[in-house]
Amino acid sequence: MATKGYGEILKKARESKNMTYKELHKILKMDPAYLKALEDESLSIFEKPVYMRLFLKTYAKFLKVDVEEVMRLYDFSPEIQVAEKKKEKMKEHMIIGDIIKETEDKDLEQAKSSQPITELSIMTKKNLMIAGTAAAVILVILILIFVFKGKGGSSQSQNNNVYVPTVTAPTTLKITVKAKDDVWMKSRTDAGEEDFLLKKGEEKKFSDINRVVFLVGNAGGVEFNLNGEPLGTIGEPGEVINGLIFEAGKNWYIDKTQGFKRGADKPASVNATSGQAQPAASAATATSK
Repeated sequence: MATKGYGEILKKARESKNMTYKELHKILKMDPAYLKALEDESLSIFEKPVYMRLFLKTYAKFLKVDVEEVMRLYDFSPEIQVAEKKKEKMKEHMIIGDIIKETEDKDLEQAKSSQPITELSIMTKKNLMIAGTAAAVILVILILIFVFKGKGGSSQSQNNNVYVPTVTAPTTLKITVKAKDDVWMKSRTDAGEEDFLLKKGEEKKFSDINRVVFLVGNAGGVEFNLNGEPLGTIGEPGEVINGLIFEAGKNWYIDKTQGFKRGADKPASVNATSGQAQPAASAATATSK
C-alpha cells in the first residue's frame, strides 16, 4: 500500500469535516489558494519554504491530524529536498568564499609587513584618494540596496500579506525576540517606535501589547516566541522583512504597506568599515540570556 502524502492527509481530513476552502478562510483567515496549495503539495505559491511550513503546521493542527507525521512527510517531499539542496550549495559557496577571502587577507597582511616603510609619494596619495572615493561610492550603493530591499522592490511578489493565525488567539500578546546572530531591528507599538541591535544570544520582550510592527534586518538571525509558543525564524539569513506584524486576533502576518517608510528603515549609524548597524541612543537595552 502506497504511503499517503501530507497533502492527501489534509484533503481527506478536510473532506471528512465537510468543509470548503471558503469556510476555512472565514475561520483561519488563510487565502483559499494557500489551502489548496497545501493539499496539492505545491511550494511555488509561497514566497519562502519557511512560510509554507508554518501554514502547514497551523492547518494540520486545526484539522486534528498527526502534526508530526505531516511535517515529516513535508520535510522529505521531493520539492523540499530540492530546495534544501540549493540552500546547502549556497552555504558551501559562502563558506568557500569566506575561506578564500581569509587566505587573501592573510597574504595581504604578510606582504604589507614585509615591505619597508616609505614616505607617501604624490602618486600614492592620488591612489589613496581614488580608493577612498571608490569606497564611499560602494558604501552608498550598499545602503541604497539595504533600503530598497527593505521596501520590497518592484521585482518582488505583489503578495504583501501573509497570514499565519492560530486557531485561538488571545486578547493581548507576549512576544520574545531572541537573536541567533547579530540583528538590527525596528519596532512600532502604541508606545511609539524604537530601533535596537541584538547581539547573538540576547533577547527582547514585548508584554501585554495588542499590536507590534517590526522591521528585521536579518530575518534568519532572529527567533520569535509568541505567547509561549516558539515560531522559530521567519525568513532567510540576510533577508530584510519590513512590515512583520503581530496582532491580537490575527497573530503574525506580513504587510509591506504597513512597514517603515523609506529613510526610516536604516540604522541610526553604520560603521563604515564593517557595515554593521549600531543602535540609536534611545533604543532600549536588550537582556542577555
